[in-house]
Amino acid sequence: MTNSVDSTSIKDELKCKPTKWFFWRALMILLMFVVFLVLFLQDGLTGYREKNLQFYIYENFKKAGMQFQKMQQEGDLNEADWREFSGSQQCELPEDAIAVLPRDTYLPVPWPESLTDGYDLMSSKGGQNGGIKLWEEYAAERKWDSEPMDHPMGAGKIREQFYAAGVTGLLALFALYVLLRTIGRSISVDEEALYTQNGKRIPYSDMLRIDKRNWDTKGLALIYYKDGSVEKKAKLDGMVYGQFKEEDGAPAERLFCYLMDHFKGEVIEYVDQETDDDAEAVEPPEKNSE
Repeated sequence: MTNSVDSTSIKDELKCKPTKWFFWRALMILLMFVVFLVLFLQDGLTGYREKNLQFYIYENFKKAGMQFQKMQQEGDLNEADWREFSGSQQCELPEDAIAVLPRDTYLPVPWPESLTDGYDLMSSKGGQNGGIKLWEEYAAERKWDSEPMDHPMGAGKIREQFYAAGVTGLLALFALYVLLRTIGRSISVDEEALYTQNGKRIPYSDMLRIDKRNWDTKGLALIYYKDGSVEKKAKLDGMVYGQFKEEDGAPAERLFCYLMDHFKGEVIEYVDQETDDDAEAVEPPEKNSE
């Protein structure tokens, strides 16, 4: 009594599931999009607005130092005069301050108290130098950068962050969709057919040709087959399904070899041009008829 080969067991044995290489690569791409999404939202909601506030406050510290120096040059300036003057000043801000500054900013913004109390420091270091020194102390207290950005971010630039966040969010959703869709798929073969990752059963008798030119280098092969009266193609991706690690038994290579053993159609592959040239070179010349 002969033992029959169970096609189901062959199919289970020659099944290529998504590889760890694909999983981790797809996961890293997903995480990258998520990180960019968070950064874009952060810049649009608070980041750029906070940097704008730092920029404008810094500019007002510089202007206060120049104003102090100007008042000194115009006449005797004492601490009481400076306190009275600086206590009545408001920070110069853009017209669209509501759109570009933090939402919890109360307008108008008076000069910081450190400027009002900075008479002694500006008197000893000079108006401009003293204003910068006061700013550095003010920024350090609030954990701000002592050197703000060169220019403020306008309302249009802030809106761009939300547009970029929207695009990045869509890309993140697409990456998640591809990841979830792929991890539940597999490619397998049995004695009668190839079963693609899309669930399509392609009998060997319906296969017309196989393009294996990229199999050895990229692990990709195209299978052309007839579906009724229509010619279609399926992609075999060994890098995503199965991989080629010898310690794992090279599942993708085993599956492909099994497929090629059962395929009887046309195979498209690269021709070794050098071998052909050598063959032509050694071909004996035709004899001249006398």
